[in-house]
Amino acid sequence: MVIINDGDGKGKTTAAIGQAIRSIGQGLRVKIIQLIKNGSSGEIKILQQLKIAVEQYGLGFTSKGDKSQHKISALKGVAAIKNSIDSGQFDMIICDEINYAVSGGLIEEKTVIDLIEQANRSNVHLILTGRGATDRMIESADIVTRMTKIKHAFDKGIKAQAGIEF
Repeated sequence: MVIINDGDGKGKTTAAIGQAIRSIGQGLRVKIIQLIKNGSSGEIKILQQLKIAVEQYGLGFTSKGDKSQHKISALKGVAAIKNSIDSGQFDMIICDEINYAVSGGLIEEKTVIDLIEQANRSNVHLILTGRGATDRMIESADIVTRMTKIKHAFDKGIKAQAGIEF
């Protein structure tokens, strides 16, 4: 299965981690590869305690200006995803923020389509998260959920809260 969690609303990664926990409960072997993100968060801390494989290939969310280092990091993440699919060690791989890596111009849409095809051939479930999944990515998926922001505390100037946003 290929699952996409997309949209401008909160909860894309959180939903993917919930799916990982469900899958592990059913005996599946899960790996999480984060593009864009780096550093520790509440979910990373608990995933490490649960001994769930997590790798980060990010320099933080991009801003205007030179994205060359972000592209290099994202491509390293893509290579890690490919290797993880080929390894036969995992039944599910969560590709966190890969949609944003495409919409942000760090990797090509074709790269993600190739990963989807590779995973399908290898019977590996993929979960793709982040804003900006393309129409072609959506067509290639089996399940697509769009999280839509109705309201967020950021809109009122409230800063990110531990346990809520990270």
